[in-house]
Amino acid sequence: ACKRFLGKVRDGLIKSAITDFHIDSIVIVMENYGKGWKDIALFLVSLLRYKGLRIHTMGLSGRIKSTLIMRDYGLDFDDALAVQALKDLSTNVIVSYDEDFDSINWIKRYIPEKLV
Repeated sequence: ACKRFLGKVRDGLIKSAITDFHIDSIVIVMENYGKGWKDIALFLVSLLRYKGLRIHTMGLSGRIKSTLIMRDYGLDFDDALAVQALKDLSTNVIVSYDEDFDSINWIKRYIPEKLV
């Protein structure tokens, strides 16, 4: 389901966004699994092919606001940053398997299976 969802984003059939922080988090996980610079470069360059993908840059202000979301909703920083990105992008939809987002009443969480 994830592969099909990402294929639709790649082809521009689904519009989506990811934060620069979450891209960096993926790179760190790749490093932790022993991936080297070539694999990381390939991953990052591959993002350019995703017609429906927008990279949302989270500045210091957004990171500071995220700490308030952590406080208000009991989320970790990673999830709070995603919530702040939703606010920045004026949307209430997130695609995630993480049920922590269900505690926020204005967010509509979908899993990839529901979108493909």
